[in-house]
Amino acid sequence: MAVPIRRVITSHDSKGFAFFASDDILTPYDPNTAPNFATPGPDSGFGVIQIHRSRGFPVDNQRPLSEPHKTLVPLADTKGPSCRIIDLPPSEAGWFHRTLSLDYAVILSGTVGFITDGREEKVLKAHDVIVCRGTNHEWVNRGEDLARVFAVVIPSLPIVTDDGTRLEKTAAGIIYDPEEEED
Repeated sequence: MAVPIRRVITSHDSKGFAFFASDDILTPYDPNTAPNFATPGPDSGFGVIQIHRSRGFPVDNQRPLSEPHKTLVPLADTKGPSCRIIDLPPSEAGWFHRTLSLDYAVILSGTVGFITDGREEKVLKAHDVIVCRGTNHEWVNRGEDLARVFAVVIPSLPIVTDDGTRLEKTAAGIIYDPEEEED
């Protein structure tokens, strides 16, 4: 789970001309090792690469860039969209969670089971895309090799059932869902 990615970010200068604001190699980290953010090892549940995080929606592309990589970032930030890569080792189980978000996930490699709390499962392979609309779910690597998933997470309104029950996000703890910082 140590395969890095290259992240290139563009921006604009004061006259409106585009330029490359950064060109970095990002290595996955195990969020459980914060604040050292070590590379995931054989006992890690998964690895993460935080690619980008926006503060606000619609996004302000003139806002100064901040570096989300090797930080603890909420599963679904309520203040703006984010994108990340998740590396999943072969496993028998994941963990169920609901976020107040609309998630677009693309399987880059491997075989991943996406399981709903209704116990339905879809097995996804490389190049498959899933749109997760605030559902309670878990990810499980169904293959023998590492699975890599690219996800874009956009804050959403809560789900409200017919009887008026508001479905809240799952409490995931300070490592997986830290408090959002104030801007």
